[in-house]
Amino acid sequence: MRHKPNWLVAICMFLLLGLTGCWEQWSETWFPQMKWQKVVQGFEEATLHGERVEFLPPEGSVPTDGGEIQVNRLDLAKADALVNPRDPGDFRSVANGAEQYAIYCEVCHGTTGMGDGPVSMTGSKAGPFAGVFPLVGITRGRSDGYIYLTIRNGGIRMPHYNRIPQMDRWDIVNYVRFLDKKGGKP
Repeated sequence: MRHKPNWLVAICMFLLLGLTGCWEQWSETWFPQMKWQKVVQGFEEATLHGERVEFLPPEGSVPTDGGEIQVNRLDLAKADALVNPRDPGDFRSVANGAEQYAIYCEVCHGTTGMGDGPVSMTGSKAGPFAGVFPLVGITRGRSDGYIYLTIRNGGIRMPHYNRIPQMDRWDIVNYVRFLDKKGGKP
């Protein structure tokens, strides 16, 4: 009687047992958490009781990466309590703010801060974004902390810009204040 090689038996056993992992589970009660979990898609708007919800860490949480504490811009008391660490009269801060503004903000808000950037749909322009708010005039009634948090966390139609380094965001705040004083003339 002739015997089959052991390696052939081992391969057959491996295929027989290994391929069963690719089949549907025999019972829905076996490890259902991966199969039936809820999915949250990127850029999906979250709502709770019909209102938009921002994805922020729990209030009072301390970042593990040494970053800044999260504050909702609509919490005006906490936003107003934020103190701008950059001197608004420092030319270097305003100049850096102008550079950062040109990179991140100008495309929507325009060079003058009047909401007339290349992608804005204002007047006779046919840009894709309607309702870009002008910064000049509107920011007068807001604290530096509110403007900073709007840049950090975004707004209703504005995306968040938390990728901008913290001090550069404060420089943008100083530049927006500079534009506001000049009446939108850089």
